[in-house]
Amino acid sequence: MIDTITFDLWNTLISNIPQDYHKYRQRRVENLTRVLRQNGREVESGLLAEAYRRGFKKCTETWEKNLDLSTEEQLKIMFGFLDDDALKGIWENLMPQLAEAYVSPILEDPPVLIDGAREILIHAKSRGYKVGLICNTGTTPGRTIRVLLEGLGMIDSFDVTTFSNELGIRKPDPRIFLHTLRQLKGKPENSMHVGDLIDVDVLGAKNVGMISVHYNPGLIPSDDIGPDLAITELRELRLLLTDLK
Repeated sequence: MIDTITFDLWNTLISNIPQDYHKYRQRRVENLTRVLRQNGREVESGLLAEAYRRGFKKCTETWEKNLDLSTEEQLKIMFGFLDDDALKGIWENLMPQLAEAYVSPILEDPPVLIDGAREILIHAKSRGYKVGLICNTGTTPGRTIRVLLEGLGMIDSFDVTTFSNELGIRKPDPRIFLHTLRQLKGKPENSMHVGDLIDVDVLGAKNVGMISVHYNPGLIPSDDIGPDLAITELRELRLLLTDLK
């Protein structure tokens, strides 16, 4: 019997399309440039954008190892690509302001909910399921996502929220799933995980013995990693939960 459900966030409950990535990247660069200017340091936006690009690429090397970085660590990597001696001392002193500038764009222009996301969370909670969130954070840390979820009226839908930057581990590493289940007091065999990425959500859930549910609105082939169940709309989870009771 299933008594615990965990969800992925990006492109499962909240949209995260490529256009959003480019929009937020531009805003981050603009915000960082503004903070530096306000503190007496002019940096040409093109140079900062290139440092951002190179820094993101370097961070990706860590993320691909299923490990994660704090916002401050990401900024240190990015500013390390700026060949400017005058900045070497000041940006470290400005870290709190720079970190806030880096994470704020998603709150200034929030992404949209996936159709049916709020309804399925309300349904799960109303039926007594323990509900968790397991999120690979990337450039937006858990503390910011919690504010985002609160603004969207969704934070109370989760009994536990697990963010990779806070744990230092990313899906599909089994430890992030097991950590969340321990917090929820759930057993893998009585739990399901819902997510959109085969090699992240489905693989991770299967490796710890959870029922894997692939949210697959685009009908993307699952290759060699077959999910236990698949849905094209979040509303279909209501029927699945009824069948698994």
